[in-house]
Amino acid sequence: MLNQQAFESAHRQEWKDLEAMLDALESARFWKRRQLNTTQLPALYAALCQHHAMAVSRGYSHVLTDRLQGLIQRGHQQLYRYKGNWIQLSLQFLSAGFPAAVRREWRIVALTAGLFFIPLGLLMIICAFFPNVTDLVLGSSTRQMMEQMYDPDGVPFRPEGHEDDSAFFMFAYYILNNVGIGFRMFATGLLFGIGAVFITVYNGIVIGAVAGHLTGIGYGQTFWSFVPGHSAPELLGIVLCGAGGLMLGRALVQPGNRTRRIALLEEARAALPIVLGASLMIAFAAIIEAYWSPRDLPLIIKVVTGLIIWALFIGYFCFVGRKRMTPR
Repeated sequence: MLNQQAFESAHRQEWKDLEAMLDALESARFWKRRQLNTTQLPALYAALCQHHAMAVSRGYSHVLTDRLQGLIQRGHQQLYRYKGNWIQLSLQFLSAGFPAAVRREWRIVALTAGLFFIPLGLLMIICAFFPNVTDLVLGSSTRQMMEQMYDPDGVPFRPEGHEDDSAFFMFAYYILNNVGIGFRMFATGLLFGIGAVFITVYNGIVIGAVAGHLTGIGYGQTFWSFVPGHSAPELLGIVLCGAGGLMLGRALVQPGNRTRRIALLEEARAALPIVLGASLMIAFAAIIEAYWSPRDLPLIIKVVTGLIIWALFIGYFCFVGRKRMTPR
């Protein structure tokens, strides 16, 4: 059996090689890491783990075992943290992680969709046939602002105070407004889910009231030529943010055998890809809303485009990222 001095002499060069490799990986910019020659990293890391186990079992000094343990931690971080560049990781998330996370939580997503779309549909019908109801829901000032925005004889498609802004500034405005709504829906799930439920239902009521009122007073041509293109990513993104909030509420209301702290951490970890993906959808909707929706095109083109986008998103969540069955 080797004594500690002989053991260190036998393996010192391997440890130096591994340490130098780790230093290079840790100091290099992320876009340069793939240029480094790290082909020996797995083998050196496996040997290091064996050396550490031997040093511990033989009772070698803590100075040596602590040094080897530190190298193990650094090596583990480099081996398992960077599995690809950010483009690969993003594509993997969009092509598998995000839709799979939504399907895993389909029950709570369906519940949130009901909380959002049922009030939206009801208020759309009510306000289309009874325009006076709109003031009870929106208030007269908001109702007048919406009428001004979508007046066929006015300057359409710009919130009050933004009539002359460029498409880029409108894109930034939509991003801040809509992503802010989504994150509030998610964060208010910490109020035992009540906040997320309230904001989800409230947004459904407001959107339904606006759509129904504008249609009922004869502004439907203007309104429905503007909203179809961005409606799918925007509304579905809002629903998914609400679902993330309900997941936080579920952890607090029904933690099961877990403590509420552990349940909240686990539910937040499960909700994170859903909320992140929803935020990307809302950002995508802002691009469409700023650059495509205001274009002066026939209503049929706008509606068909919107239906195609809805079908693509539904198909995306239903089918993308599923593992294919292979014949035995």
